[in-house]
Amino acid sequence: MADWKVIALINGAIEAVSGPAAQDRPGAHEWIVWQGPAAGKAEALQSAEKADPRVDLEWMRIRYERDLNKR
Repeated sequence: MADWKVIALINGAIEAVSGPAAQDRPGAHEWIVWQGPAAGKAEALQSAEKADPRVDLEWMRIRYERDLNKR
C-alpha cells in the first residue's frame, strides 16, 4: 500500500499520484479530491469516486486505460 493523492486540475481533469510525484501536490491551480492509502492507481481512483461524485470512474477508465493496465 502506498499513499495516494487524487488531484483535480482547474481544467476538470483528474490525476492520481503517489510517491515523489505527490510531494508538492496540489499546486496553485489544483485541489485534493481524495488522499489516503491504496494498493494502486485504480484503487485510488475508485476511492476518489466514492468520496466525490464529480469523479467519473468510467470516464477515467477510458482516459487512463493504458495507465490502469500498466499498474
